[in-house]
Amino acid sequence: MLVPGAGIALAGRMGAGVPLALVWGAAVAGLLLGVIWPDAVGVAATIAFAVAVVGLHVAGQVLLFLTLCAAARRMADEGRNERFKAALVAYLRGEYDESASISEGLLRDDPDDVEAAYQMGAIARRRGDAAAARQWFLRARYLDDEGKWDFQIGRELEALAARPAVSSADAK
Repeated sequence: MLVPGAGIALAGRMGAGVPLALVWGAAVAGLLLGVIWPDAVGVAATIAFAVAVVGLHVAGQVLLFLTLCAAARRMADEGRNERFKAALVAYLRGEYDESASISEGLLRDDPDDVEAAYQMGAIARRRGDAAAARQWFLRARYLDDEGKWDFQIGRELEALAARPAVSSADAK
């Protein structure tokens, strides 16, 4: 893709793609201004804009490559859905260690797995670790580009925020 961020946005990561494209566009505008009207910007600023354009272009290409690699990993893992179902069944049975083990395996295979991150948050919440649950839910929200889990994640985060903080001394 010619414009850094456009490919990332097309791959579904709007939160990363759009800002990158906007910043790159501003850097290109500054570079063009420096080339067309050098007295307005100055030589040092024109060079800085050129470096920014090249740097942002390379960063955009690397991010696009990583995004496409993550998508390919998800598509290549045919047994992923069965493993995730096993994690849900273990969670519903109250076997949180088993569910966490399966979910951690899913996250090892694909660090961008939204459902596994959400599952880890639910497990941490059930175990009473509100801080870990909040971190997992925030990670799941960050990874959820399509917004499929936004309602559930928001509900979980609201429930955690409304819950009074319990110190370890109070728990005993």
